[in-house]
Order: sequence, then C-alpha cells, then structure tokens
Amino acid sequence: MPAISLYYRLPALHSYKRLKGESHMYYIQLLINGISLGSVYSVIAIGFTLIFSILKFSNFSHGGVMVVSAYFGYVLSTKLNLGFFPTLLMVSVFGALVAVVVQYIGFDRIRKSDGNVMLLFVSSATLGTLLQNIIVITFSSTYYSYPKFFTTSFVKIGNFTVGVTDLMMLVFSTICIVVLMYVLYKTRLGISIRALSMDANTTQLMGINASFVIAVTFMISGCLAGVAGMFLGISYSLYPQLNALVFKGMIASILGGLGNISGALYGGLLLGVAEVFLTNFVGASLMPVFTFLFSIIFLLVRPQGISGKFTLEKV
Repeated sequence: MPAISLYYRLPALHSYKRLKGESHMYYIQLLINGISLGSVYSVIAIGFTLIFSILKFSNFSHGGVMVVSAYFGYVLSTKLNLGFFPTLLMVSVFGALVAVVVQYIGFDRIRKSDGNVMLLFVSSATLGTLLQNIIVITFSSTYYSYPKFFTTSFVKIGNFTVGVTDLMMLVFSTICIVVLMYVLYKTRLGISIRALSMDANTTQLMGINASFVIAVTFMISGCLAGVAGMFLGISYSLYPQLNALVFKGMIASILGGLGNISGALYGGLLLGVAEVFLTNFVGASLMPVFTFLFSIIFLLVRPQGISGKFTLEKV
C-alpha cells in the first residue's frame, strides 16, 4: 500500500534544486505544499469532528464514505466522461446521501435507545469495514487512476511552482470550510448544530428536532468526505484502503482540540505542513514515524490542542 502522504506529488525536481539555492524561497515552497495538503486534512478532520461534537464517538465510517465517494467519482469520470466540476458536484451529493444512509442504519436506533457510546463506536468501525469490502468486491484490489482533468500539471506563481491538483485542493477545500463556517455561525441550522453539541437534552426541550439536525450534520459530513475522497483519489492511485486516511483526520482533530470545529481546521493545516517538512528532512519512509512523534510531543506540551479548550464528556 502506498505511503499515506501526498508529498510525492511535488513540482519538477529541477525547480526544487533551483529553489534550494535560495533557502528562504525553498521553505516557502514547502510551506505552500504543506498548506495544500493540510487543507484536505482539514476537510477530513472537520467532517470527523462534526459527528464527534454531537454524538461523542469517533466515526470511523467516515473513511468508508470517503473511499466509496472516491470510487463513485472515478466511475463518473471514466464511464460517463464527466469533467472535473460536474464530477465534484455529484460526488459531494453522493457522499452526503451515503452518510445519511449510514447514520440511519448504524447509529439512529442506538442513539434513540440511549445505547452506550461504545456501541456507536463499534457500529462505525463495522460500517467503515463494510463499505471498504463493498469496494473490494466491486472493484477488487486493483489500483485505478482518475483521468487527467487538467491540461497542465503545474503552474508558476511568481518564483514558485504549484501543482494544479494542489491548487484546486486548496481552493475547493477553502470554499468548503468557509461555507461550513458561515452555516455553523450565521444560520439557524448552524446554531442548532452547535447547541446540540453542547447539550442535547436541553436543546430538545427547546423544540429543536434532534433527529433532523443529526441527519443534516451527517449530510454535511458526508459531503465533505466526498470532496476529500475525490481529491485523494486524484492525488493517489485508487485503492480500497484509502479510507485509512481518516486517521489523518482524527489526528488533525486531536491536534486542533477534539470536538472543536475551528481547531480541526488548524490541526489539519498543522499536520499537512508538518508532514511536508518532515518528509523533506527525514525522508518519506520515516515521515509517518516522525509525524506520530511530533503529534505526541505536541500533545504533551499542549494536551488540549490548538483550540485551547478541553472537551469534557457529558453525563
């Protein structure tokens, strides 16, 4: 299985050798790549965090939704010859629908019966494995590649070279995050979601339909999973274990402050930048080890994460 890193998609080697002669520009180039990578990690982390903030469990089925959406985008782009933008739109809608179905099958009844949170966790892990195995049965373990959506692979911005895919990831991830933040902080639905994450019982007593809000939250989470899945599918060769990248989202959400939406954004960016710089200094093979060491040291220094608040378990 390929290393869980997008760093191998770097601009042409001669460009990097040229920039290495100008160390400050070289590190700025690394920072640009890290932010592009981190923006996708942020999208994964925010989708992961949205569910955790309300139901207080780690939703590993999020990775299954992500990989199923990535393959759905592959089918649309190869069999129906859809372009980048129509494919991205359809994949985001598909991810939202799959997430809602997963929520009703795996979590709705357990939640309504006040089941132990561990049951939600087990159900999420089981559904994530089920979705992955559906992909294996349908597509086997063969590797697939998205078609080339763009006529050029890299663009020059001043003295820097940026991959078109990286640029699109950054742009669309930013759009998704900005729209989500607007919904969460400027709309009645967003207020309901945030209120439910703080105190579900009181929120329901105030007349908010918790089942509806949770379903919409899963739709938003699934939409983000679809967007992230397609970009990861474009960046990697498609393979069923692509859902393992949900652990990146989990790490990013922990770094940002578990259960905190804005923290997930910062954690994803931090993780992406850290991975790119670590790959540069220690190599791709050792990067996962040093990434986990970095995460452990960071949490030892600041256990509450970037957001600065501890997430307390509700009783």
